[in-house]
Amino acid sequence: MRRVTRTTLVALHVALPLALGAASYVVLRARIPLLGAHAALWPAAPALLRDHFADAAWGWALGAFVSALWLGEKAARRAVWIAGAALVAAGVECLQYAHILPGAFDVVDLAVQVVAVLVAAAATGGMRRWITVPV
Repeated sequence: MRRVTRTTLVALHVALPLALGAASYVVLRARIPLLGAHAALWPAAPALLRDHFADAAWGWALGAFVSALWLGEKAARRAVWIAGAALVAAGVECLQYAHILPGAFDVVDLAVQVVAVLVAAAATGGMRRWITVPV
């Protein structure tokens, strides 16, 4: 099997989910943050997909980025950074709840983001044997 670089890993697990999350606002939602209302391309999308896909994509990108960044480190050090990323994801939702950040708090978004961070980090870390990590 061909080994891939960390750059390829980041492109697939960070850039692609960010692009898909951004595209989901245009396709699934009738409002883009900071830009305003527009006609959604798929207004009849299932609520679960419409309401939580972007949050899952952002969480996946964050978990994969942190995991890829610390891929060559010891497991304990990586775990601390991954836990920090999960706390950041949870913190963003909690700051929305406290009305410190704009947005609407949603307990499902909170769970989706934290789980996406942890699953992406585990998936990215599990790919270590197929990735070329420069020393």
